[in-house]
Amino acid sequence: MASHLRIEEATAAILPQLQAAFGVRGLMVRRLDTVRRRVETLVSAGMSTQLTAGDGRLEEAQWSALLQWCGTATPIAEEASRLVKRLPGLLPRNLPGKVWVGCLEQAGQPRGLLILDVAACPDEVVLSACFSALLEPFAAALENDRRLRELSVLREAAEADRQSLLTRLKRQDVTDTPVGAESGLREVMQRVDLVARSDTPVLILGETGSGKEVIARAIHRRSPRSAGPSCASTAVPFRPS
Repeated sequence: MASHLRIEEATAAILPQLQAAFGVRGLMVRRLDTVRRRVETLVSAGMSTQLTAGDGRLEEAQWSALLQWCGTATPIAEEASRLVKRLPGLLPRNLPGKVWVGCLEQAGQPRGLLILDVAACPDEVVLSACFSALLEPFAAALENDRRLRELSVLREAAEADRQSLLTRLKRQDVTDTPVGAESGLREVMQRVDLVARSDTPVLILGETGSGKEVIARAIHRRSPRSAGPSCASTAVPFRPS
């Protein structure tokens, strides 16, 4: 589990082991959306493609019953048809046979569900111990997936802001040569070339909007560290005395 960053990869890697040892047919991870009172299927491996998602919004009483069961931290091993009626939203509909269901917790809060579709287990005692041991690493994988999704959203937002800024500036890239480099800023760019070759820290002063970050990027691009990440910087407003 720990060798795969994405939960889809971890699920695909561990399913063959469960199939060989316990006759598990499929594995599913579902996410609890506490804001919209929904249980959404995040990843499914080996499950029938004919399953009805069952990802709709739950009634308040149904959601409370589901959270109450999650609070017990006791995995369930039961026929899927009975569980669907007893705890609506816990499983996708049309799931045949017996299933094992456990709650995935993070910081003491229910975050999701781990579901095993078991055909005929040769040793349910051993499977029970194995299933309980799987809950913690799958909970960690679920949390990693949440963070990856958040980072993806932030990256998309940052890229949208970047493209919007480039459009307003009528530029193709933020690494373009500063406007005026060959005319009014010629002396400034000569100093940029001078300090870029050294290891000396550089303090850039200027009024807000004067282009301090543009000059900082120009120094970085011309430095021996241009292939690496840019150095952390703090913009210091210039206030004449």
